[in-house]
Amino acid sequence: MQTLRSYTFNERFAAGLLVLFFPIYVAGATVLGPDSVLTSDDFGRFLLWQITWWIIAFVAFCAATATIFFKPSYHPSRLRMHIGRILPLSALVVAMLLSSVAIDALSDRRKQAFAELHSGELAGPPPRAVVYREGIPDGGIAIVRSPGRNPEGFNQAIMLKLTGERIKSCEPVSDRDWSCHFD
Repeated sequence: MQTLRSYTFNERFAAGLLVLFFPIYVAGATVLGPDSVLTSDDFGRFLLWQITWWIIAFVAFCAATATIFFKPSYHPSRLRMHIGRILPLSALVVAMLLSSVAIDALSDRRKQAFAELHSGELAGPPPRAVVYREGIPDGGIAIVRSPGRNPEGFNQAIMLKLTGERIKSCEPVSDRDWSCHFD
């Protein structure tokens, strides 16, 4: 407890934001995030997850922004006092960036595992597709096997054959598979 007293409030607040928005958020997203719960029977849990984190992020952003304008608690080092003003907001931004990178990497890994799990359905002459996540009420994400060719460039008939709807955007998941959002 004595070691914590040597830090200013803003430094402790910045450390708390960093811990809350990086490891805790990533662990929670792994268990409850959209890649694991966006099915019709779990939609309420997904919605609660989104609303909760939006509220937490809004309150944290407001509090971190407020520390810029309030006079910091006294510390013998004036530089440390002034850096402490922007430290919580900086920690929040860094934590959110790190979380975003980690969540994207986890999502890509899940999509690759899904493609491997459904390799039988994706076997055969390309292009082939399997729905990864069905949207509510329509749209979703499909894993499209199309080595070397972005499915966004397919004609409308091929898109309809693959997903039943128009493909809006695609990102590569591996050298032969694409994650494509469809209407």
